[in-house]
Amino acid sequence: MSIQIYLANKKRKPRRPVVAISCQELEAGQVPGFEPGVMIDSQHLLISTLLPPAVKEFLAQCEREVASICGKPHAREEGLLSRWGTQAGSIYLGGQKVAVQKPRVRGSEGEHTLSTYERFQDPALFDQQVFQEGIRRVSQRDYEKGLPKIAASFGMSKSKVSKSWVKATENQLEKLRTRSLKEFGIIAVFIDGKRFSKLGAIVALGVGADGRKHVIGLYQSSTENSAACRELLDDLERRGLPESELLFVVDGGSGLNKALDEKYQLHDPKQSRAVRVRCHIHKWRNITDVLTPKQSEEASGLFWAIREARDLTQALECAASLEQLLGKFNASALASFLEAKNDLLALHRLGLSAELRKFFSTTNPIESLNSLLEEDLRRVKRWQDSAHFQRWLATACLQNEKRMRRIRGFRSLPAVVVRLQSLCNQEKSVDKDTRAA
Repeated sequence: MSIQIYLANKKRKPRRPVVAISCQELEAGQVPGFEPGVMIDSQHLLISTLLPPAVKEFLAQCEREVASICGKPHAREEGLLSRWGTQAGSIYLGGQKVAVQKPRVRGSEGEHTLSTYERFQDPALFDQQVFQEGIRRVSQRDYEKGLPKIAASFGMSKSKVSKSWVKATENQLEKLRTRSLKEFGIIAVFIDGKRFSKLGAIVALGVGADGRKHVIGLYQSSTENSAACRELLDDLERRGLPESELLFVVDGGSGLNKALDEKYQLHDPKQSRAVRVRCHIHKWRNITDVLTPKQSEEASGLFWAIREARDLTQALECAASLEQLLGKFNASALASFLEAKNDLLALHRLGLSAELRKFFSTTNPIESLNSLLEEDLRRVKRWQDSAHFQRWLATACLQNEKRMRRIRGFRSLPAVVVRLQSLCNQEKSVDKDTRAA
């Protein structure tokens, strides 16, 4: 059995058969007609000389299937089918038909078709392979590095890869847009904006009651304005995000905070349907921007002592001391702290464990996701349109979701759920106490 490779040079002349490779040469990694160490000018030709394991595996599977139903060569065992030579055929590899000499098997009822050969005649197989392997490099500028393990390297064209990539990424975008959030049991949400060249998007990362992280939504917007944030929140709610008893961790952007205030009434503790925690790192940077290095060093201990306090009472004492100190140093620094004081103390109102306080005190989880997205999409030099941008962004989000680990201290999350229910239903609790009195 042999496989025949079809190549096309840079001038796009009609394809022609170049060389037939035997199984022995293929297994040994030898390609007749090409000398090792000699530079090949055509990138397409270079790709076509690769010997991907998928092709070897296809040939090996055919041989194993023939051996399982016919026995060893020249065997004449009763009840087994018989080898019947070979016949010219083709399979789908790289989105194109590749010529092969398929083995033939016959029995008393006629010719028997190999299941391995039938499976590789399905063109849909290529789409899945391109996506799974191509996602490693994302940018099609490096597609010859991203697809070393599939037979697409033989006779593969950029247009074929592009069409299959578009189809696969469209499925990923649709999956992210439509999947239900109820099954995740989201109790906390991180929201942040990210820019990619001239385009931007707002990304939402959810944490389930089991401690697992999920990318739950994205909304394309040039800025992190309140209207865009509100649209994202409404879409999340339509897909199953709870209407109340949620924890939001944000960096302090005015547009996002305005949207949260309007939707969840965070400005009124009695009617609030969610709890907001401000990123401690972002707020500390805002404070130190207006302090001298010596003043920042003196105030640093008190600021971080608020987060590390053993309970709410101790945290309030540290906050009071910090207020006095900032009042002496700089009125603007004091105003910046007071603006976020309630959101900083929310960690202790929730009664979080030390591990959970550390996790929910910053926006590092979503900042880490944004960093991975930037690494995945940095090779793209020009976005054709909004659909192109969103397809790639959604694909990168879902692939990076698989790399996310369960948060530390997740076993304490059920207690956080109970505390969220208490804080988000204060008005009901007051009414119940009043009726009981």
